[in-house]
Parts: sequence; C-alpha cells; structure tokens
Amino acid sequence: MIAPHSRTCLVGLALGMLLAVTDGTPARASDLEQELQRELHKMPPPATLPLPETIACYERLAAIARYEPLPIRSEPAQCATIDLVRLDRVLMPDRTEVAVSPPPALRCSMAEALAEWVRADVGPAAAELGAPLTAITDLDSYECRSRNNIPGAKLSEHGRANALDVGGVRLRNGGQFNLTDPLVSKPFREAMRASACARFMTVLGPGSDGYHNDHIHLDLAERSHDYRICQWKVLDPAAIAAEIPLPRPRPMDLTSDETKSSRK
Repeated sequence: MIAPHSRTCLVGLALGMLLAVTDGTPARASDLEQELQRELHKMPPPATLPLPETIACYERLAAIARYEPLPIRSEPAQCATIDLVRLDRVLMPDRTEVAVSPPPALRCSMAEALAEWVRADVGPAAAELGAPLTAITDLDSYECRSRNNIPGAKLSEHGRANALDVGGVRLRNGGQFNLTDPLVSKPFREAMRASACARFMTVLGPGSDGYHNDHIHLDLAERSHDYRICQWKVLDPAAIAAEIPLPRPRPMDLTSDETKSSRK
C-alpha cells in the first residue's frame, strides 16, 4: 500500500533523478513530463487509498456480513467518502443469511452497526412473529442531499452515507411486517425501538415529524457529549381510533311522521 505522503516522495525522487546531469547534459523538459506521467499512472490517487481504520472495519465487517467495497463517487466534496460499501447480506450467529433489500450504500462503520443490530436484536425479535428473519427492507441510504430534501437545509446524514431508512422485515414464511404499522405486534415494535435507540445516535419514526411516518430513520451522527435523539412513537390501534372523531349525526326532521312515531 502506498500512503499519500509516499506518493509525493516518489514523484519528488523521480524529479531529482531526472534533473541530474547525465554526460553533462540536463534532462529535457519533455522527458521530465513523460517520466512524471508514467510515475503518476503507476500509483493510485490519494483519495482512493483506504486508511488503516477503514481496513480494520472491512475486516470486522467481513466476519458478520457479505459486502462489496465501493469506489469513491464524483459528488460534491461534503458528500464524498472513501469507505463506502454495498451491504448485501448479514451473517446471523447460526450462519444463515439475512438480505438487506435493496442493498444499501453505507459507510463501513454504519454498515457494521446495522449488521450487529440485525444479528443481535432484529433477528430474535422477528422470530417472535412466527418464523426466522430472512430480510430487512430499506427505503434510502447514501444520497448527497440536504435534510428531508429541503433546499438550503443542513447536509443530511444520508449525504455522509451514515444513515439508513428502514421500512420493515420479511420472514422466511413470507410474512412481511412494517415497523410503523400499528397493526403489527406492539411488543415487537417496542423491542425494535428500544434496541435501535440503544445502538444508533438518531432514531426517527412516527411522532418525530411529518417526514418519518412510514419508515424508521437510523444514523450515527456525531454530536457533542454523544447526545442521542430517539423519537419513535410506537402507535397503538386503540389510541389511533380514539383520536379519530366520529362523523356528526345527520340532522333529524322533527316534523316528519316517522320521527313523531319513534318518539311515542
């Protein structure tokens, strides 16, 4: 592996060698340019060189997931990242595999946190619904955009490849369960909420704002003092029904014969 500073040193060394006098004649400028181009093409650009912590994350992730490293993308600088991966499947403790559908693009650290959550928490909780977990569905991952796509707003954690919007889970027997559906087992949704809020820095769902009523947003945003946000209201069907006003009764015609007879 060639570190970025090594690249500079090698190019400098090549220049020094080419500028040396051979038989009393300095190297020509055209020769210098050609040799430099050859040296530059031999080495990868600094932005694509993985850092030691990224390599360590890749190694940890390989033990618990199937993934593919992704190249850096030509996007605005605030969104570009060198440790993107495509997370395909999570390896469960019993060596079965749980798909992430569709496979999201995430930073390695976010992919690792998601895989650990699926292995330790989502799998056991989903099994209580009647069958082993086979997939989790996601609605959004890496996208260079502002928060909630509002022009002028701060950069979203999705833009940093540091967030995932989860829709629901799918079981091996074909059952599908949306995490925000009030008709889905409340103990299951409560367990999912508690575990997500313990593992991620931000959890947004129903009750947080109008943008997260049909999915759960998870991210690893960095905040001072490791401040966490957990805003996911586990809805109850009875409570929702109580909040919906009944239709007003139709006005009665007190002068009609039918009404008079019913009042006798």
